[in-house]
Amino acid sequence: MDPIVVKTVNVVKEKKALAWGGIGALVYALFFVLSLADQRLFSYMGVSAQPAVAMIKNLFWQDILLIQAKILGTYMILGVLFGLAWYYFWSALLGARFWLMRRRGKLPIMVLSLVATEIFLLLASMLKYPQVYSEYFHERSPWRQALQEWVTSHLQPVYFQLTIWFLLLLFIVFLFRRWSWLVRIITVSLAGSALIVWGLMALTQKTYRQNPVGLNVIIISADSLRNDHVNSELTPNLISLAQQGTRFQQCYVSLPRTFPQWITYLKSQYPSQHGVRHMFPEKSLREQEQGSLCTVLKKHGYRTAVVSDFAGDVFSRFQAGFDIVRTPYFNFNTLVEQRCLEMHYLLLPYILNQAGREIFPVLKEMANNADPLMLEQEAEKVIAGFKGRQNFFLVLFSSVTHFPYAAPYPYYTMFTKPGYQGRYKYYKPNIPGESLDLPPADLEQIRGLYKGAVRSFDDMTGRLMAYLEKNKLAQNTIIIILSDHGEQLYEHGWGQGHGEHLRGRAVLNVPLIIKNPRESFAVQEQSSIVRDIDVAPTILDLLHIKAPQTMEGVSLLPLARGDTSSLNLTAFAETGLWFTDKGDNFYQQQRIMYPDIIGLGEIDSTYHNEVVVKPEYRSLTTIAKHRMIRTERYKLIYIPTRQGTQFELYDTSNDPQEINNIAAQDPKVVAALKNQLFRWMSQDKNSFWRNGYLVPYQ
Repeated sequence: MDPIVVKTVNVVKEKKALAWGGIGALVYALFFVLSLADQRLFSYMGVSAQPAVAMIKNLFWQDILLIQAKILGTYMILGVLFGLAWYYFWSALLGARFWLMRRRGKLPIMVLSLVATEIFLLLASMLKYPQVYSEYFHERSPWRQALQEWVTSHLQPVYFQLTIWFLLLLFIVFLFRRWSWLVRIITVSLAGSALIVWGLMALTQKTYRQNPVGLNVIIISADSLRNDHVNSELTPNLISLAQQGTRFQQCYVSLPRTFPQWITYLKSQYPSQHGVRHMFPEKSLREQEQGSLCTVLKKHGYRTAVVSDFAGDVFSRFQAGFDIVRTPYFNFNTLVEQRCLEMHYLLLPYILNQAGREIFPVLKEMANNADPLMLEQEAEKVIAGFKGRQNFFLVLFSSVTHFPYAAPYPYYTMFTKPGYQGRYKYYKPNIPGESLDLPPADLEQIRGLYKGAVRSFDDMTGRLMAYLEKNKLAQNTIIIILSDHGEQLYEHGWGQGHGEHLRGRAVLNVPLIIKNPRESFAVQEQSSIVRDIDVAPTILDLLHIKAPQTMEGVSLLPLARGDTSSLNLTAFAETGLWFTDKGDNFYQQQRIMYPDIIGLGEIDSTYHNEVVVKPEYRSLTTIAKHRMIRTERYKLIYIPTRQGTQFELYDTSNDPQEINNIAAQDPKVVAALKNQLFRWMSQDKNSFWRNGYLVPYQ
């Protein structure tokens, strides 16, 4: 054939390909419109507060337009790419018959191909992350609910993988049939060379140079992880670590909410000392570098980093001295952007991955998209960035065990019944004011979802351990397993969640496991009381670094080494904020009332639009806190109300579930513990006593 003719034909083909890329962009722009038409404004779990919606539209309309424009652009880029891909696929399959076909003949083929792509990827993503799509399917209409349940009950990831491989193979076969022999030789040569290079890289992969001077430290933590769920059934990897180190069975936290609790861990100070008493502190309380564990380690040559998903946004909201902070950020702009993105469930199948998180960082803030595998991969990248040049301290904090317990496939199926069709099929949000009177089937489902989330965290831990072993880091790295708090799962009428009250052990008693590769501890399991404030001093003691005098805790190494069976420690705790003033929970009748979070909070426009507690309520929220003291045998809870203060006493030796309040039967024990508790509370220099209440000065 004449070279000029060949060149002309190729130019025509390229122009047609570009035209069909444009058609793809238009089809995906239609997906954008369909997603918007199907959304529910700024609702959450089907609930929409109209005053809040009006405020959002008024103050954040520019943010809404910008994120929607970015989303539309992403749709259209995907449309162009898939339009071109399908054009070349059909060209390879049908040859000249396809590209000589009239446009109206091609149009149905191309549109159907693009729509099929969307459906295919949507179903695959729905199988892996059904929680993300539940609002638009399971909670919408009977036919959508039936569709989602069919997908998650009858499909397997392998079906989608085989389909993709089949289409790729078909494309390659037909492409080879139409390519010239020279192009075939070049392609095979390049592919073979790539395989050889890949193999050589795998064989000669560099491992990390061991630092002979010091030890690395990794804290692997899960939000809301109950100590009684760390067992051989759910967490074999954690149990393996405990068998190689030591486990403290009675570790207690002092404020079971993520923001203040992590500062307590890093500063070794009670919340009354470091000042952060809830999730929405003002700007002046967020500078916590002085005397923190990170600051001390950095002075001794350590690099420090934290990696987390949605619950770990707290690390980007306070300063504790981390060199690297790979966590999402939370403010009101984030909420707006997140909701705008959640509306486009037709886009989500393309971006619920690492690449999507780079394009839309707010995806890490989505509570129903906590994938421990992606988090662990991110931690590997951070560790690789250290390149063995110096010791490092890393916090890896997973949110998968935090409500709504939205673990990906297959974890949401592992401990739940396939036949369950209720509201909590895929996840369980914490709904303020929700009734405690749930049917047994719902309770079983919720607890099963939580167990699946725990297992996913354990598997993440196992993958990280394998990575450390492969890269010659395991023998040079201290591993700490802990949680910021536990979780209530409707036992004994105590509700779901954490931080609202201090009854029971499920929320306050957290796992604490320490493995030191250079020391075999004499005591594998320790049963005496230890506290959150003891974690940082213990880490420093392991590294032979002196703890600052500002740290209130003590080292736990004497317990682990068997030097003593008890340090005679006493645990103290306080509640967080109550986010709602409604509900049939017992603590709603045993508290000093203040408004719900909408009335309690405000947007600080002078500080990145952070949500903070209004100044007029800061003192009241501190006065209203329940407090607790826990000794080896007894637990006393202080409950202030407008009618006076109340006390609950539990004998944990004879009543380990802490169900029977014996305060009336043992007034002497109450009096003795009350004195200890009040002495601890009096250490808050910003407060004074008035009529039996601890009252802040301002």
